[in-house]
Amino acid sequence: MNHTSHEERERRSRAVAFARASLYLEGISSSVVCLKQAQRFIRGEIDLVEFLQQPPSIVGTPAK
Repeated sequence: MNHTSHEERERRSRAVAFARASLYLEGISSSVVCLKQAQRFIRGEIDLVEFLQQPPSIVGTPAK
């Protein structure tokens, strides 16, 4: 069961959007795997520590 509040999901969504925009400005695209993990983080399925522990290889395949 997900106990993440609506406000927390909104906060996480804004943080992910900010991070993606920052990467975009650096010329880096997020991989499909990274985007899926970000959605899991936003929904509260994983916490920030789990999200950040993903291997660097998830940046390798740009999302479309």
